[in-house]
Amino acid sequence: MMRKWLVTTLLAAAATTTLVVSCTKDKDKTDTPGSNYDRGAMLSNYADNYLTPAYADMATKMAQLKTDAEAFVAAPDTAKLIALRASWVQAYTTWQGVEILEFGPEASISLRDYFNIYPVSVTKVNNNIASSTYDLEQFVNKDAQGFPALDYLLNGIATTNAGITAMYTTDAAATARKQYLSAIVTKMNTKIVAVKDAWATYKSGFTANTSTNAGSSMSVMTNAFMLYYERYVRAGKIGLPVGAMSGVAAPELTESYYYPTLSKELAIVALNSVIAWYEGRGYNNGADGQGFKDYLTAVATKDNTGKLMADVISTEFAEAKAELASMPSPIRNAVTTNRADVLKVYEQMQQLVPLLKVDMVSAFGISITYTDNDGD
Repeated sequence: MMRKWLVTTLLAAAATTTLVVSCTKDKDKTDTPGSNYDRGAMLSNYADNYLTPAYADMATKMAQLKTDAEAFVAAPDTAKLIALRASWVQAYTTWQGVEILEFGPEASISLRDYFNIYPVSVTKVNNNIASSTYDLEQFVNKDAQGFPALDYLLNGIATTNAGITAMYTTDAAATARKQYLSAIVTKMNTKIVAVKDAWATYKSGFTANTSTNAGSSMSVMTNAFMLYYERYVRAGKIGLPVGAMSGVAAPELTESYYYPTLSKELAIVALNSVIAWYEGRGYNNGADGQGFKDYLTAVATKDNTGKLMADVISTEFAEAKAELASMPSPIRNAVTTNRADVLKVYEQMQQLVPLLKVDMVSAFGISITYTDNDGD
């Protein structure tokens, strides 16, 4: 079977467009426009002030989620369910600023596959629980685990807290369901610890590799940044649910489908994380450091009006942020009841794609190495 993009890319259009952007320099040269810019300082800023604290925060949130899951599984009741759900919300929200880091150790471990493939396959989750035989390392189970599976197990299996708790106490499959919930959380916790530990070793090589060649730190993180924004923020959180490409709203593709009040907040945090990365801001305190914007400013690429492209992109990000903030919520409902408003958000987000993927990336002398398969 051909692999499908599962995280809100399941509905990707049949037409596949590959965009490869490269600068005209020889691929083995390491100097680019703006070669006087200190890329090492930028890499160090990202490593010290974003990546390291982000992984530490994610590991802490997952440890708390695991603790609360263990308490709930040991003796399920409504109070423990509420506490577990709160930890899930905290961890899921934190993930929005970590998913952007899908390069290096995170890409090697394929962390996204274990954390946020949605929509969840309810059929697979229930079949796994019924059979009690499953391997969460297998690709077939990537849409039956992670935050989306927990969303279903904590919010979607009944309509009230008491009803959900009963599914873990008096239901015939209660024991198997508790085991499955534990397995998901344990897998996630194991994976984030592995990435966090691997990053500590990977970090020195990452900051030392200042070229722009394929496989360089600059190349892999630029591709990860673009992929996250284009496919998982713009399309995944907004475009696919609202049917921007298909013309038909698909609310079932909304993130946090069974806890819909969280969906807009997740999108806001994700977009803010993209903006923070572009500006080189620290993960914890938002302190301004060297980032993509500073590098693009040094390259001094301008639009056809003579304005610095770095500033044009910032303006477009600010407009996207404002459109998203004003969008009706929850997204699951808004994509059908206020579809025009949600489409405005998507259209504003789309304005940034060519600016980032063509103007910025080519100014950096980077080649896009992933395939755009959403048909736009």
